[in-house]
Amino acid sequence: MTIRPPSSRPCISGPRASNAGSIPGQSPRSKPTPVNARIARRFCNQSTIRKTPRTMASIRARLVNLALPLLGIKSFFSQPEKLDERIAKLRTQASIRPRAKWSAQFDISEDDSRGYAVVTMVPKGGARAGAPHLLYLHGGGYVMDIAALHWDAIARLCVDLGASATVPLYPLAPEHKAAETLDAMRALYNDIEPEFGAGNITVMGDSAGGGMALALAQMIRADGGVLPASLVLFSPWVDATATAEGQHEIEKRDRMLAVSGLEACGRAYAGELPVDDPRVSPLFGPLEGLPPMAIFSGTSDILLVDGRRLSAKLHAPGMPHHIYREYDGMFHVWMLLPIPEGKRALGETAAFIRNPRGAA
Repeated sequence: MTIRPPSSRPCISGPRASNAGSIPGQSPRSKPTPVNARIARRFCNQSTIRKTPRTMASIRARLVNLALPLLGIKSFFSQPEKLDERIAKLRTQASIRPRAKWSAQFDISEDDSRGYAVVTMVPKGGARAGAPHLLYLHGGGYVMDIAALHWDAIARLCVDLGASATVPLYPLAPEHKAAETLDAMRALYNDIEPEFGAGNITVMGDSAGGGMALALAQMIRADGGVLPASLVLFSPWVDATATAEGQHEIEKRDRMLAVSGLEACGRAYAGELPVDDPRVSPLFGPLEGLPPMAIFSGTSDILLVDGRRLSAKLHAPGMPHHIYREYDGMFHVWMLLPIPEGKRALGETAAFIRNPRGAA
């Protein structure tokens, strides 16, 4: 992990911890722009920079990175003209559920009464006393279903925390749009909040799910609801406009995502909303008064710029406490994989969830 010297861009370190728009009914920013110099300078001036030796990615991480193109995700996101055809093919495939091995450790139930599946995982014998409850929103560009690696990461985190989890297989784009899906997630939060208590709930997600988690928190605050205890955002996609400075340069080393694919998926999810509407791009929504949050980004991920800009905004006075972790050389959603860097990130996540206001 590395640091970058102070410059006009947000000042960050690796690994680092920094203590740190609008939503429906308000006018979203019309032209999203990079973080302004004043915020960036404040971030640099106030951050605690911890210089650490540059470390090489683990052998397992390097092997995974080499194999990523074989998964077809890069071609999926780099050929937007084929997106509709490929989504139609995905819809013919059965949705994945937790692997059989997890049934030995969890009672796993499923509820289809809301018009989409909601899976609940509870440790055998019940959650540990005082353990949190996770509301996990999976990634996939808002168009792809949950994957096996999501279930494995959720289960590993629940084992570490002694926690239970609610995992919605939320309605996907382009059949369903942002306004509808967010309303569904808001209603689901209302359902689980009385059972588990808002103070015990962590809302978290990866990639598109990370963006949805932030947008959901903004929605809860706007309508006067009781906010969750914390947010965790893995490789978050919080600016669906895909216009951020630096993304095309990072794309050269990103073996999973492409800017053109983000643009296409963002439009598909937005529907009639502007793509810079905070319900689609929560980076442009209000951050004041939100719960403490942990943000994880990797330097070989085009969504690195989203994590950095969000962290820079959160470093302004009056913003919620947050930690930002940036892993050098790591690819998109590496923290979900059983590689040394992924295990470390999940360990940091568990520590943050246990003590979100004291994490550093």
